[in-house]
Amino acid sequence: MIDFLRAGIRLILFFIISLPTVILVFIGNVISKIFNERWKVIWKNNVIRIWSWIIIQVIGLRVNIKGTLPESPYLLVSNHLSYIDPIIFWLYLDATFVAKSEIKSWPFFGWGAKALEILFIDRDTRQDVHRMNDRISEAISQNQGVILFPEGTSSKGAEVLPFNTSLLQYAIDNRSPVNFAAITYRTQKPWKAHVDVCWWGDMSFFDHFWKLLKMPVFEASVTFGDEAIMASDRKILAIKLREAVSRHFTPTFQETENNFQQK
Repeated sequence: MIDFLRAGIRLILFFIISLPTVILVFIGNVISKIFNERWKVIWKNNVIRIWSWIIIQVIGLRVNIKGTLPESPYLLVSNHLSYIDPIIFWLYLDATFVAKSEIKSWPFFGWGAKALEILFIDRDTRQDVHRMNDRISEAISQNQGVILFPEGTSSKGAEVLPFNTSLLQYAIDNRSPVNFAAITYRTQKPWKAHVDVCWWGDMSFFDHFWKLLKMPVFEASVTFGDEAIMASDRKILAIKLREAVSRHFTPTFQETENNFQQK
């Protein structure tokens, strides 16, 4: 009963906080037509950072950060475990994300993602890759970077999945180094990070989100690489980046070793 009430209160707070956030960003997008694009990005980044901090408190998430945060402009790749991942990155980085086009059709979340100017890619259309690399080039600026999840899907965190190479073409064309980060989660018993935080397979988003909101507290750890990686071939670059992320990654799929005690 306590878990049910906790989830209900958190869900209400989530929408109460998120709706005006999206509206504020939308207003900024409109006002930016009077000023300039740079003003819009700065406004969006600050609004989202405040929203991320509040949401992290609401859902009971603790965040540990290690390594060197990249400074704009940058391209950063990370492994992908949950829809919670972007919230954490938004708290610490001025960034936008590349996401699958299906999100646009989600109730409320799709509308919010479009207002936040997430870069949507149709993964079923190979021709869309060229357009997306152009969009990445346009989005990266002195005021924000772009974050990719090159595994192409979220996973249960047993390992870092192979990286898709197509969206790394920006780095090759611009001879740009790519930053990386590794993210992992831990939970308290009896909760299990690989099923209660990680979102994968055919899990229903709304059922999973409701269950996540029931948890009293959980923990995320993000390790940023201290040095960016370069290569002249995107396949080699993908391999190097995956190896780097894997070295810093702690699997979530180790239930007996990946819990923490609340202090």
